[in-house]
Amino acid sequence: MRKMLFILSLISLYLTVSCSHDTSINVNDAVGKSEDYFRKVEGIAATASSFDGNKDVKFRLMVEGNLTEAEATILFKRILDATAKFSNHSDVWDYYNGYFDIMNYDHGVIYEGTKRIGEDLKSNRSEISIPLAIWIYIFG
Repeated sequence: MRKMLFILSLISLYLTVSCSHDTSINVNDAVGKSEDYFRKVEGIAATASSFDGNKDVKFRLMVEGNLTEAEATILFKRILDATAKFSNHSDVWDYYNGYFDIMNYDHGVIYEGTKRIGEDLKSNRSEISIPLAIWIYIFG
């Protein structure tokens, strides 16, 4: 009887440990390193990022010149890739949501990208005024 109870206890412990997946991803560090990386990319004037400590990552790029929506989408994908690289977890976006914007000083155009858990990257374009763009950038 004791052997059976011991074996059941081991099985229960094994199932508990194996079923509780700890991502052990330092997202804050990965986002910070991604931000540093993008500061060195030609054509990017400024970067800002944040992690809410739970599931949401926000990332903003201020660019010089004009971008097409296709170019903005490429930059959004580079944000996803850089964060995955610096986290050392290719599946980082399976556990966190990403909210991204790309702003343009010249025309106040903003591109927004969203990568939610279990969904593909979505991006779109909208226009805002330059004073509003600066306000949003400063006060976020």
